[in-house]
Amino acid sequence: MRNGKRFVTSGLGVVCLSALVGMATASSPTAHAATTSSFSVGQPQSVSIGGTGCGSNVDGEPSIRVSPANNVVVASERGLGSGTDVWHGTQLGGASASACALRYGGQPNAVSGTGAAGGDVDVAIASRPLANGAYRVYVSSLNLGSVAVAHSNDNGASWSNVPVQGGLPGDDREWMAAFGASTSLLTFHDVSTQNIDVLRSDDGGATYAQIARAISPTSGAAANGALTNNELGNVAIDRRNLAGTKSGPLGKAGFWAYQSFVAPSGQSASGLNEAYLAVSNDGGFHWTDRSVPCSIAAPSVGLGHAFPNVSVDPAGNVWMAWSAGNDDANGFNTSGAIFTAVSRNHGSTWSCSSAIAGGQSIQPWLAAGTAGVDLVFYKNVRTKAAPNWWVEFAQNLHPDTAPVAKGWSAPQALLHVHTGKVCEGGVSCTSGRQLLDDFGVAIDTHGEAHIAYSHDATCAQCTFTGYAVQRSGPTIGAPN
Repeated sequence: MRNGKRFVTSGLGVVCLSALVGMATASSPTAHAATTSSFSVGQPQSVSIGGTGCGSNVDGEPSIRVSPANNVVVASERGLGSGTDVWHGTQLGGASASACALRYGGQPNAVSGTGAAGGDVDVAIASRPLANGAYRVYVSSLNLGSVAVAHSNDNGASWSNVPVQGGLPGDDREWMAAFGASTSLLTFHDVSTQNIDVLRSDDGGATYAQIARAISPTSGAAANGALTNNELGNVAIDRRNLAGTKSGPLGKAGFWAYQSFVAPSGQSASGLNEAYLAVSNDGGFHWTDRSVPCSIAAPSVGLGHAFPNVSVDPAGNVWMAWSAGNDDANGFNTSGAIFTAVSRNHGSTWSCSSAIAGGQSIQPWLAAGTAGVDLVFYKNVRTKAAPNWWVEFAQNLHPDTAPVAKGWSAPQALLHVHTGKVCEGGVSCTSGRQLLDDFGVAIDTHGEAHIAYSHDATCAQCTFTGYAVQRSGPTIGAPN
């Protein structure tokens, strides 16, 4: 769901063989030029719970995270009421890594009699282990009027689900981030106010309480119209750098938290043409909204294609990405260029890159490490017959300098995932929804990339979730 709009994905998936990108596979046609990194690519199976291997699934719009112990978790959605699927497994990238190595963990958010969720999904993983050595995993999924949050204390082998979190009368597009062994933040679009509600749990995801709203009514963003006109991206937590932080009420743990969103640059702007970052230094209880001035586009241009994204590197530098473009009257994306920005002082000042990819490029996601930053997005490589969309992968291997100084590598096309237009109009779309609204990249402790993406299936308007793991090429060090 996005802006109150529901998508539906159904039908059979396509069997996909694990192979290096650059070879013809069942999910990847003949390679699109040479690449500097190679990946194993596969379609995780969703038939045999507890089983590994590639096969078929009917999911789309996945989320991916990697724990400090290299437990890879992919969650993806079948659509509202149809459930959320999860795959997990301990795996480092490298020459022996396989996209078919993850284990199918079933549907963590399914509860008899209360709905199976299956809308927007996000994953968060704790930064400190439990007494049993496992890092708690959280999977959130959208119900019709609330968010379900399941958590696992055994690396995804079993789940405990809370189907309706308190204080959620209506919501859209939730995001999660975790800190320590038992604390997490849950943010979402409040349907009634259009603000970004912030909830916090300190009991491992059993209960969440609303503690704040990310957009202050006295902020510059609010003066520009953000209170009722915004698009939120993900929420991120700096799990390493505590300098400058404060404890929350009753001594609750403080940390730096960052909520990305886009909104108008002024009342005259018709589009969401400026990137903003809401910043908290007390664990999410209080927020300051900071603009990214170098992101401002023409008044009619939107930066929410879809969505803006934020990542924090181990040194505490904050990286943002967005796609700047326009939609036509029918909701189809007609343009889009990927930009990034970095702040080394918690969003007070920024340096922006030039366009990393032009044409039609959408849905950026970042993963920042000690030695660089990975970026993935979808790009349309046009042909005379029809638009053709690819998963693109770029790296900035100079995190100690602004992206405008040395910049990003030329993006490499990893695999073809969609033929035809991409519609960003949610439930109003009658075609072009296979890529949905989100996908992602995460890195393991060695800095190899793990990517989850949506891919056309054989039936009309059908989608499956794919997983790619880096086997060779430059790596970017450990994550935050």
